[in-house]
Amino acid sequence: MMLSLKKLEPILYFTNNTLESQIEALKSKENLDEETTKKIKLFQYGVDGEKKVLYELMNSDIGMYILHDINICFHNQEAQIDFLIMTEKSVYVLECKQLYGNITIDNKGNFIRELEWKGRKNKEGMYNPLTQCERHISLLKKICYSKYNTLEKLLYKNRMNTLFTPIVVLANDKTILNDYNAPNEIKQKIVRADQLIKYIKKKESIKTSVYREKYIKKYCDSLLNYQVESKYISLSSDEKMEKEEMQQPKEDEKLREDLKKYRLQKCREEKCKPYFIFKDVTLEELIEKRPTTKEKLLDIEGLGKYKIEKYGEDILKLINN
Repeated sequence: MMLSLKKLEPILYFTNNTLESQIEALKSKENLDEETTKKIKLFQYGVDGEKKVLYELMNSDIGMYILHDINICFHNQEAQIDFLIMTEKSVYVLECKQLYGNITIDNKGNFIRELEWKGRKNKEGMYNPLTQCERHISLLKKICYSKYNTLEKLLYKNRMNTLFTPIVVLANDKTILNDYNAPNEIKQKIVRADQLIKYIKKKESIKTSVYREKYIKKYCDSLLNYQVESKYISLSSDEKMEKEEMQQPKEDEKLREDLKKYRLQKCREEKCKPYFIFKDVTLEELIEKRPTTKEKLLDIEGLGKYKIEKYGEDILKLINN
């Protein structure tokens, strides 16, 4: 059945323009020192990347509602989302990356950036942008679940797991992405800006229409009820995540490293992909909630009774240590 949304043009339903506001605020200073000038350039670089992605979306000929630059807060947990797009079939959560240098993703899913300066090449590890996307989706699911009773949570659990699609969009045309050895579950979620619409159309072609425009608008309105002012200035999508990473407690970093080592050990023993043990979104929720019993592990997304019986004791020991 063809729904009315197919007849609509893309709709920019909300835009916050946080970066542009910060640029204007910085430019209004009486004395622009070197540090402030550098910030303005970085902000503008981020704005250019988001404008490029927005242009692609607005010229996509896909019926969609676009929320640009939203910062939502639910139960003291915040998510600053570059783009949230809802069609009649799915919700796409986009992290816009206007990166310097070339990016390589190795067979373990590590992101490595190569920069060239004055003829010298330098490689450095970088924060996995998909982790940020998965965190956003985890919060969006919590908001949805908060409106359901116990029976509805069971009924809609499978739909919820397929509703949200994370996408990392590389907006810098000069960036070369080498994902030849990347795991498929990562490779399939990274796309260049000029390939974004083709990517979304392919996703839409294999899904069934389930949401009417009235529901899509209602969902967007419900999310905007959680909109709050951003707590920090974002220099760019890339630096925003690096800043968050630096602010995380050392204890969180140790637990994250321990959980990753454990997952790697188990996937080698069982000869399977790491995400079969548990996904990154599960790992991050374990760090955030730090459950202390098997009963509390049941509240963690991605951990059912089978996995808890198999890995629960080990996970609890890592958390307690």
